[in-house]
Amino acid sequence: MDERKIDSAKRAIEQIAIKNHTSVDEVRLQMKVAMINGLVSEDLKTKAYWQSIPCEGDIPTPEEFIAYVADNVRHRHNK
Repeated sequence: MDERKIDSAKRAIEQIAIKNHTSVDEVRLQMKVAMINGLVSEDLKTKAYWQSIPCEGDIPTPEEFIAYVADNVRHRHNK
């Protein structure tokens, strides 16, 4: 994954933490919980979506997820 996109995602997580008066670690933890729930979902479409996210490990990091979603939004907006 592009390091610039990952760095941008890290900054987004920092901003979320600031706006919600919490820590970066807490934001990342809550994102991971939501992502794992999607990955183990019994809904096949939900599970397939989460499995389609490109990542370097077994599951996407919050930063990889944000970068992926940002790319999709950017791509759809430019159509």
